[in-house]
Amino acid sequence: MPTGSADAPAEAPEAAGPIGNGSELPEAVELDDARAIRAIAHPARLVVIDALYDRGLALTATQAAALAGTSPSAMSYHLRALERYGLVRRGTPSGDGRERPWVRAAQDVRIRPPEPAAKHAVALATGAVVSTAIEVFRDRVLRSLQRGQDESSRIPLDSATSFQTATVIVTTEEARDLLHAIREVIDPMREERRTDPPEEAGRLSLVVATAPDTDQTHLGAIAEERDDPPEPERS
Repeated sequence: MPTGSADAPAEAPEAAGPIGNGSELPEAVELDDARAIRAIAHPARLVVIDALYDRGLALTATQAAALAGTSPSAMSYHLRALERYGLVRRGTPSGDGRERPWVRAAQDVRIRPPEPAAKHAVALATGAVVSTAIEVFRDRVLRSLQRGQDESSRIPLDSATSFQTATVIVTTEEARDLLHAIREVIDPMREERRTDPPEEAGRLSLVVATAPDTDQTHLGAIAEERDDPPEPERS
């Protein structure tokens, strides 16, 4: 949770509201095929996945296109591609029945470790998704920073824009506990769960990214210092 951006995608016209907490849905869509993983490595598709999964919305192709800044025909193509890999599905028709909205197919999307023979292709596809997601988030941060230079376009949550990094010393179990604690803080504030937020509240994008630091040389020095503490100075 150390990074944040106050920028949000453009509002979709007459967007359908949240579809509930998703408890009736399968726990997750698991992707272990390189083609399926590459299917989400596109900025417009990641914006839609964010809206459907993180915000719990139901969107028509026109509404999704407005959010992602693309044409309805292009968005229809993207949605069909996501449907092909089980990421989205058609929802209940809207009141006028003219267009069925798209909804998420599960509560979460997960990339599952593949079989050894497919590891290289999946690693490349996963890298493409990570790169695209980081690019989308970077653009939100930069737009927020640009607004900060112009008082007339600034929004209150621009003051929360930040980029922070930290290195912690943890075991594998402690790392899992840390990520669980972060999720516990974030989950009650997710849009689909916060049904009555304060009037002044807005959307804040958070990215949680962790990776091991393979340089472990300093840990050995720390251990040696603990095992052999320096002798106290004598007066």
